[in-house]
Amino acid sequence: MTPEPTTAVLCTAPGRGGIAVITLVGPRAEEILTGAFRPISDHKDAPINTLQLGHLSDERTGAALDKVIVCRTRRGIEINIHGGPHIARRSLELLASLGAQPHNCDADPDGSLDAAHASWNNPSIGSELLTALPRTRSTLAVAALSSQWSGGLSELAAADKLPRADQLRAAVDGLEDIRKLLVPREVVLIGPPNAGKSTLANVLVGREVSIVHHTAGTTRDWVREPAVINGVPIWLTDTAGLWDAPEGINSEAVQRARQCALEADIVILLDPEAGAEVPGWLDTGSRRPELLPVTTKRDQPAVEASGRRIEISAMTGRGLEELKDAVVTAAGLNGFDPKTPRAFTARQACILSRGADAIDAGDPIAARNALRQLLRGPLTWPANPSAGTR
Repeated sequence: MTPEPTTAVLCTAPGRGGIAVITLVGPRAEEILTGAFRPISDHKDAPINTLQLGHLSDERTGAALDKVIVCRTRRGIEINIHGGPHIARRSLELLASLGAQPHNCDADPDGSLDAAHASWNNPSIGSELLTALPRTRSTLAVAALSSQWSGGLSELAAADKLPRADQLRAAVDGLEDIRKLLVPREVVLIGPPNAGKSTLANVLVGREVSIVHHTAGTTRDWVREPAVINGVPIWLTDTAGLWDAPEGINSEAVQRARQCALEADIVILLDPEAGAEVPGWLDTGSRRPELLPVTTKRDQPAVEASGRRIEISAMTGRGLEELKDAVVTAAGLNGFDPKTPRAFTARQACILSRGADAIDAGDPIAARNALRQLLRGPLTWPANPSAGTR
């Protein structure tokens, strides 16, 4: 008879995280653990549900892979490791070298997870959804991806009536919007000293990330933090005040602020006096970012703003919703509907383009085959979406 295997299963979802958990289950679990785990404490054979701190070590190389916590349970042995994908892979490889059968998924150990939605036979889209979800940074991004699995793209491809070619190409174009949600836009705050940049940064991020003080030059270098604006994830950078600083650290801070702005997707130009002009050096780069002029400190007496500037007060909240709407519009995601059919991988975009070409050529059979492949695989496809249009 074939002996019962000992499995090492990565129970947490794939992707980056603070921790990951590997369960070691089977008749050789204790033996394999002994070969890989070096407890810091002296006691061995720890009782059930006792936590042990130690290291996973590879005796072949002498390398300590990670500092871990081990807990023996009635179902098996839990190994709590740090959550980086590289650490998880190396840990599974180590346990496999000692005789365990590794499973790198968040399904049950028997691998019976069905990635297809109950309404559609779409396991390929489901598998791509599970791969993409760890990259999301907002509930809107999660909704946009999961809607393609539960409806949206899947419903479009599985419909009894063949879609129009323009519907498929619109779904291809939607890939760019999904990428904006998965790869956040770079938003940079610039302006003169004491314009309220750091105060605004703290409000938009939702916690104190920059020191706020009335002294000019308090912010000496840029501070970059993730934020979510009306469901849209961004990278927000607070910079030093733009002034004619003398040589030294202040001058370097100004130069770094300019470089951040030149590399940004969106620049928010802050000025409490409502008279700041667009800096000429912003036009010297290879591309000009979207520019949002903003008058700050509108809770204080000031000159009247002119033109189409947004007036805000980070202290009272005045104008902040208008500013957030403007950022989302500048990112190209104003009115974004997560339920609209959109490709969210290059494979999907290639197949949709191929299906649209088949419809234009009057070949419904080829179009149906393409949509079937979209739903059910295989998952390998050219990385360039335009390849599907040739």
